[in-house]
Amino acid sequence: MNNIPDSQGDESAYQDASYYGTIDSSLADADADYSAADIEQRSPLREQDRFLPIANVSKIMKRAIPSNGKVAKDAKECVQECVSEFISFITSEAAERCQNEKRKTINGEDLLWAMNALGFENYVEPLKTFLVKYRDVSSC
Repeated sequence: MNNIPDSQGDESAYQDASYYGTIDSSLADADADYSAADIEQRSPLREQDRFLPIANVSKIMKRAIPSNGKVAKDAKECVQECVSEFISFITSEAAERCQNEKRKTINGEDLLWAMNALGFENYVEPLKTFLVKYRDVSSC
């Protein structure tokens, strides 16, 4: 069974607190603030530092397929690279906004603004809903 809520408006999965318990602990601090200056001043990254860990990507992919399904190594690597590039794309836009506004910290609202500005507006409202509910469950 797929544990991830679909984009068809399946709110029941969001209401299930056990769903939030499946979020990997390494993602728990995803709402942390990051300095735009820190992002700009970093030295060039090694390839392994540019991408999310393949184990995390694999774990998320496996949740989205039937329990007897398998994911090929090249598929995992492709998704790993795409997701990492997507994160960089959104973060760069948010960092530019912060720099233009003379702020040093990128926050969640900056990321949502960047997603909207870059044409990912269909994801903004579901992410706002998810973030509110995730914060509610996390504060318990």
